[in-house]
Amino acid sequence: MANCPKCNHKLRVIDWKPECPNCGVNVIYYDFEKQFYIDAKYSEMDVAKIRVKWARVKAAFIGNKLLIARLALSLAPLLAALLPFGNIRFAFPLFEKNLPVSLIGLYSFFTDGSLNYFSALKATTILGTNAAQALRVMFGLTAVAGIAFLLFALQLLCFISFRKMTLLMAGTSVLGVAAVAWTVAQIFRFSAAALDGLFTANALYGGYAVALMFVVLAALNFVIAKRGVEIRYKEGDLYRIEVAKKLKRKELTLDDIPQPVYQPAADSARDSAQTPDAQGGEGNG
Repeated sequence: MANCPKCNHKLRVIDWKPECPNCGVNVIYYDFEKQFYIDAKYSEMDVAKIRVKWARVKAAFIGNKLLIARLALSLAPLLAALLPFGNIRFAFPLFEKNLPVSLIGLYSFFTDGSLNYFSALKATTILGTNAAQALRVMFGLTAVAGIAFLLFALQLLCFISFRKMTLLMAGTSVLGVAAVAWTVAQIFRFSAAALDGLFTANALYGGYAVALMFVVLAALNFVIAKRGVEIRYKEGDLYRIEVAKKLKRKELTLDDIPQPVYQPAADSARDSAQTPDAQGGEGNG
């Protein structure tokens, strides 16, 4: 059984009353006020940690107009890739297929057997060069789609490290422009060497739209990285977190920390002897 919190008297099963039979103190509510303030201090510091983390996440996504624009445009390259970069047509006896060079055509390319068909044709003498060129076009489009998806994923993870992720997104956008340029160049190369009646290809506007989206996002991310973002914390939260760190490092004890942990100077004159350390500034993150 438990002991009395005041006199340490060992409580028996038959001691069913809330008072200690030895000293008469209420076992349930003994030292209740002290425990209440201990819980209140921990709660104040824990809530401050949550608010600071949320403030950083919020700032990384919608901290200013440029970040809102970046969030709105994060899916733009993927959506633009739905537009056709061009069209590939191949026709043989008993078989004919039009393959749009777009995200829809890319899905068809990998799911309807076109990849295996082109791979087999690449080994032939007459059509091998054209089949290899068609594969290069579709693989280039695969790279564009992968980079566009990676860019969107980085946007979702931008709160991990604001500056590093922003620069990484800018670099990824530049890489996307290069992938689009290479794919469009392969389409023009294909169309110049097409075999009428067997392989034909033409370039359309989709590649330019995707490249434009990548360029806009690259420029946007470079500007954002240069300007940074202002993080607005609730007054006192940074101070509360600093106190919590000192408590964890055992530089302070719980008794050294006042309740509330932080109180605005306008509400109460804070005696420097009662604070564990000088209050930290609430500067921007």
